[in-house]
Amino acid sequence: MARDFELDVTKFIRALDGATEAIARGAKRGLHDALDDWRREATDVAPLDKGTLRRGIDTQIEGDGLDLTGEISAVAIEDSRKGRFNYAYYLHEVKGEIKNPTTPGTIAKFLDVPAEQNEKKWLDMIEDEIKAGF
Repeated sequence: MARDFELDVTKFIRALDGATEAIARGAKRGLHDALDDWRREATDVAPLDKGTLRRGIDTQIEGDGLDLTGEISAVAIEDSRKGRFNYAYYLHEVKGEIKNPTTPGTIAKFLDVPAEQNEKKWLDMIEDEIKAGF
């Protein structure tokens, strides 16, 4: 004895059509949150002299949909007798590990260390936003 039945999957298909957009929105929100946290962490541990370096830490997101790239950077340009000098680059890439006596606990690798310490937390933040959007 054979039986026929119909299954209406139009609602399911409609939900799947919007899933990519919802996932992309969640990923972008999560990436913004993670980058904001990274900037806060980096600012807290960056050496402080005049505050130029800490003010020069910035983030940006490029791309659309699920093709996103997040970036953090630091620029601290100062004028000197020899011309303009980006000491953010110098401290982070050339000088190596230093401690700043004026602000205890600060480090030269002010972008790298927070990333190493918080990578899992930030990935979880992105994942949570994707789940919430979906």
